[in-house]
Amino acid sequence: MQSLHRKRIEIAIKLWSKILQGTYSSRSELVKDLESEYKRAKLEPIRGKSRRNAYDKELTVVYLVGRYGLGLEPREYPKVYRRLFELELKCEEALGRILGGEDPNTVMRDVFDRVTEDLVFRVIRLAYVSVLLEFSSENGLIKLLSAFEKAMPSLHDRFRRFKKFFVAFRIAEAIVAREVRNRLEKEALKHALCLKFGAEKSAPPDEEIRLIATEVLGMPEYIVNDVLKARNIELTLG
Repeated sequence: MQSLHRKRIEIAIKLWSKILQGTYSSRSELVKDLESEYKRAKLEPIRGKSRRNAYDKELTVVYLVGRYGLGLEPREYPKVYRRLFELELKCEEALGRILGGEDPNTVMRDVFDRVTEDLVFRVIRLAYVSVLLEFSSENGLIKLLSAFEKAMPSLHDRFRRFKKFFVAFRIAEAIVAREVRNRLEKEALKHALCLKFGAEKSAPPDEEIRLIATEVLGMPEYIVNDVLKARNIELTLG
């Protein structure tokens, strides 16, 4: 559903034009400009309820659009990537190695010199934003989550909450894209996604779906409410 994120992609392309012109001397300058562009476009970062470091985390979008959308390889622009996207480069290295079968704890210590909850979820963020922008498939994300869950049982509750968030995000996308038009279709998709991610006990409530659809994806609340409340499948014919 890349079309749902068209504004994000357009802003990322605009920022890359400025990046290649040498506009930013630091990551913080880029984050500040990204925030300004989003507020001007009345756009929210990809998030759930938390807004903590939202714009710094949103640089994942800029990184992915540059590398995989525009084809700007780090080897061709090493100084740019090191100055502005060092964290994302490390996350991608860790992601690739974990998907390649290496132990997540070993990889995280090797790449970041430490294992922290924040860094683990930065790696996961790179994977799931790549899925949302259609640069990769959900299968890689599922494999990554499985590896982390086995290696880091102490973070079980966080992984469960993430799955709930991601399922909610996918349902919200489907509502905004008008692929889901009533409660019956919403419940069917929720069930399928929960099974796919092994999250049968982590189904998101309607409130979380509504928040993402309205605040993050910009759909009017009355339309979202109509979908969430509609029970008769015949409403799809209206």
